[in-house]
Amino acid sequence: MSDGGDSKYRTLVGELAGLVRLAHTALAGTTAVLTGPADGGDGIPAAEKALAELLARIEEDAAEAPGGRAGVVLGVHVGCEVEALGRLAERLLEAAWARQEREPFRERLRAPVQGLAVAALDLVARSADVLESGTPEGVADVLTSLHEVGQRQRLLYELLLHDEGFREEEADPVDVTDLVLLSCCYQQCADRAGAIARHATLFSHVGV
Repeated sequence: MSDGGDSKYRTLVGELAGLVRLAHTALAGTTAVLTGPADGGDGIPAAEKALAELLARIEEDAAEAPGGRAGVVLGVHVGCEVEALGRLAERLLEAAWARQEREPFRERLRAPVQGLAVAALDLVARSADVLESGTPEGVADVLTSLHEVGQRQRLLYELLLHDEGFREEEADPVDVTDLVLLSCCYQQCADRAGAIARHATLFSHVGV
């Protein structure tokens, strides 16, 4: 790849990393509402703003030709993952609005889903850094951390299904459904972050 092509490619990588960070901002804003106390509604406007900017930038970037064939491949793959993160952010926003009419999750349930959310969104943020650096160590660290997200999801489900302290009569079916849906969303966020990291290392040699 020529110096000019490499410059365009690196610019593309920076733009893609910026999109991932925008998705993280949108996801973090809705998460603050869903897993925080009742007065956490300020996160919704910030999340909506970040999501609107993300969707607009995805359309703009799709209309531009990326740098070289490597840029096309990376742009399409990472672009698909970013779009998926955007859809997950939209789903979480819908859940956040719906939860405004309900009491917050009880602490016993809120704590494990909050831990799951933090772990998953941390992977999204780190995948943006890895995308720019392309270091094998960073990629390996992200992929290894996927296991932690799975473990946190399992802990939440064990509480819902097997914990004797969580008696059936105390389980609000709407809360349980919402928690499982949130768990699925955060698990998918982690998977998307892992995919972004894998694509980053595939093309880290470009221009070297």
